[in-house]
Amino acid sequence: MRKRVPRRLAILAAAACLLGTVLATPLMAPTANADQLPNGYNVTCTGVGSNGSCQVSGCPRVYADEAGDVIHARFNAQPQGEIGKGCNDSINVTTGLMNQTVDASKGFTFSLQGCRKHKTSSDDCGAWSDYHYTPPAQAAPPADNQKPIKCTGGPDAGKTLPPGGTCAVAAAPVKCPAGSVTDTVPAGQQCGAPTNAVAMNITRSGFNAHAAVTNNSSLPAKCNYTATKTGGLGPQEVDKSIDVGAKSTGSITDMLWPPLGTSYNAVVKCTVTYNGKQTSSAKPART
Repeated sequence: MRKRVPRRLAILAAAACLLGTVLATPLMAPTANADQLPNGYNVTCTGVGSNGSCQVSGCPRVYADEAGDVIHARFNAQPQGEIGKGCNDSINVTTGLMNQTVDASKGFTFSLQGCRKHKTSSDDCGAWSDYHYTPPAQAAPPADNQKPIKCTGGPDAGKTLPPGGTCAVAAAPVKCPAGSVTDTVPAGQQCGAPTNAVAMNITRSGFNAHAAVTNNSSLPAKCNYTATKTGGLGPQEVDKSIDVGAKSTGSITDMLWPPLGTSYNAVVKCTVTYNGKQTSSAKPART
């Protein structure tokens, strides 16, 4: 049971308590930039990531002339916890201490209530008050036209240009005409016409000579065969013409094999039409 105090002594006790409050004010001053809540507590909150932290100070009356010696606190209406707080104390309440979580980057609400503990009777508690923490505004990211430009391809590959710069674009490769050595070449280079694309092989077939003319290009060719005598009997020169398709072999078979002691130098010259112009390639025979 509570001990009753005569009215006169109660007034003196209240005055002494008020005097104690005045004398203790320097120790209980609110923390810097703290807000005094309607229930009399001074609170300032901060947040980092998923952690909330609130500094609590002050010594308000929670019931009649009773100062609180504990607080009930919670974050975002989660279950409350009880923390001891002496009248002259400034305490730091964290989400870790309360075993609670918040997303501080989105803000949170910290609620508290002061209470006076009693061993033989129920506690006396004051009103709940809320502190709303709003995270500081984040600086807007720079606009795309204010960012350095990192070049990833073309002549400027690997370079970093000032904001607003333009990376040089590699010129498109050149498409080569039909029959070129390659389908395309890099910009500024010349396409290659077919070269060394003809071969001839002469073999004996009974009394006849068999001349196989191979066209290795991707263009049809007109080929002229010329054999010039270098010694012995027989005609001084033999001339033949043959059309050889792209990537194929044509044969000349209407020639007699030279008699013993007679020799010829044989050459085949093939002509193709490349990019609107005629180009030729000649090759001596292999026998």
